[in-house]
Amino acid sequence: MDEIIFKNAKITRPQDNQPEQLKKLFPLISPVKKGDLVAVKIHPGEYGNTTHVRPVIVRTVVDLVREAGGIPFVTDTTTLYRGMKLNAADLVNGAAMNGFTHASINAPFLVADGLRGNDGKEITINGEELESITVASAIAEADSMIVVSHGKGHPGSGFGGAVKHLGMGCLDRAGKIRVHEVGKPSIDPEKCVRCGECIEVCPWGAITPPDIDLSKCCGELSCAEACPEEAIIPPPDATDKMQKRLGEAAFGPINALHGRIGYINWVYDLTPGCDCFNFSAERFVEDIGILAGKDPVALDSATIDLINGRMKENGRSIYDVWGVNPWIHIESAEKIGCGSRGYKLTQ
Repeated sequence: MDEIIFKNAKITRPQDNQPEQLKKLFPLISPVKKGDLVAVKIHPGEYGNTTHVRPVIVRTVVDLVREAGGIPFVTDTTTLYRGMKLNAADLVNGAAMNGFTHASINAPFLVADGLRGNDGKEITINGEELESITVASAIAEADSMIVVSHGKGHPGSGFGGAVKHLGMGCLDRAGKIRVHEVGKPSIDPEKCVRCGECIEVCPWGAITPPDIDLSKCCGELSCAEACPEEAIIPPPDATDKMQKRLGEAAFGPINALHGRIGYINWVYDLTPGCDCFNFSAERFVEDIGILAGKDPVALDSATIDLINGRMKENGRSIYDVWGVNPWIHIESAEKIGCGSRGYKLTQ
């Protein structure tokens, strides 16, 4: 049973501000050894998103890595959707626009999977859905890693935290496609009005309404979200299958780094959507605080339990945000060996 350290957001003493909380918990979860090249994995948010993890939090972690003798670099990977993370140049620029510069975070910001997202290493995981997965090279080749995740809702996984950060955020483009490909949709020709909205959001040229070229489609489903007529139809079991692959894929970076990873969930500004959204909706529950541990499954389990505990007062749970059960990917990660749902909460 893993120990999960919890720093409550309701603590208001000046000496318990978030950087000071991080300084107290970091030595308890840090895998960093002197001389390590240390990946500090974050999501800098799409431009227009204002509720992502703040640069001051990342700067504190970077400074703690340096104090431990590590050589830190802050990192993220490219995406499958059209936005300011589709390639490395846009990702670095977008991160800087959101405040993640060398001056603010005291480390270089590197794109872990290369210019176009094709720089990855094949890692064997022996899952039921996936035999292997491709992890972004700069992450796979690091000596250790600190994963700093924004705990929030997510339309595809119900909750986004440490496991999702591993099973999606640490993969290269090919790895992300393996997780998403179970979502390749079809178009209902009777509903399709050929408005072209889907063409605009698809970076892969896979759509010529009312047809989809499945050999080009990645299954990421921005097209379905963009369709005003709801004419783009994902497979009925797409969400569950994607979550199972997501949980298994989380074992890729764990295996690549031989488990030398520490995890921090920053559970403030709990918006319904991912930081991939280029806007920030109103939070669905009050701030929780900071949680940290060495087991991503236990960490996310504790985070979800705390969120549900707050939402229970109104007869709701995180499931009600999107109608998506987040335990599917958590249980999949547990089954493949990423960790255990059991935990002991320490304040």
